[in-house]
Amino acid sequence: MNNKQNIHQAVILSGGRGERLMPFTKDKNKGMVEVAGRPFLEHLIELFKANGIRKFLILTGHAAESIENHFGNGKKWRVEISYHYAPPEINHGKRLALALPQIDDIFLLHRNDIYWPFNLRAHLDHFSALKLPALMTVYINKKGDGIYGPNNNVRVNERSIIERYDPTLSADPFYQGQDIGFFIFNKQAFLDNLPLSLPDTYDLHHDFLSTLAEKGLLGAYQTNIPATTTTDTGWLKKAEKYLQNLAARMEQTKN
Repeated sequence: MNNKQNIHQAVILSGGRGERLMPFTKDKNKGMVEVAGRPFLEHLIELFKANGIRKFLILTGHAAESIENHFGNGKKWRVEISYHYAPPEINHGKRLALALPQIDDIFLLHRNDIYWPFNLRAHLDHFSALKLPALMTVYINKKGDGIYGPNNNVRVNERSIIERYDPTLSADPFYQGQDIGFFIFNKQAFLDNLPLSLPDTYDLHHDFLSTLAEKGLLGAYQTNIPATTTTDTGWLKKAEKYLQNLAARMEQTKN
């Protein structure tokens, strides 16, 4: 396994129905809901592009045409975008497994509803040092202001390895942080650890990532910088402010 190579591909999970964002997601994908003047997915593509990534695979489901009609092949954004469709009822774990033939040997995985100032080089350096097949970005939720509130779902040991991952969230102080949706994977992790037969309900978090943590194969990139999300209408307003403030800071830096 070679963890020292660069990453050229971002895979974005965009298949869910976005039910907590209704009515905004009735006829469009959650990633296409506008935040700070443009679809949230645009913000993510620009974030990863700024990190040197030019190749994107978007795993679509609900309202897939709203994404494809807007982005096409990505030429307008000077990136390459391709798609893999699976019905909305297919869970993220199965959706990702179905798309593996289109995925690079080492890749970045992200959901379409979380924004955080991602730094690819810092993550790759940590990934290489840990020599594990998977890396999760973990927000250390000391202030209880994480995107899932005060409860946590990740326990990290002193070697930056995730000892336990409980996607259901817990108030138990044993857990210190939250998964904020950014991952680096060696594809071999899936080939080695996926069951031979996957039900449509196979979940990336409850099934696959929890299993990797149990085996000691999931590393943690820890951060104290909070993220924002568009997971529901309340957070949508916070994401708007977060990205507007970020844009203002970038403009001040230019000047």
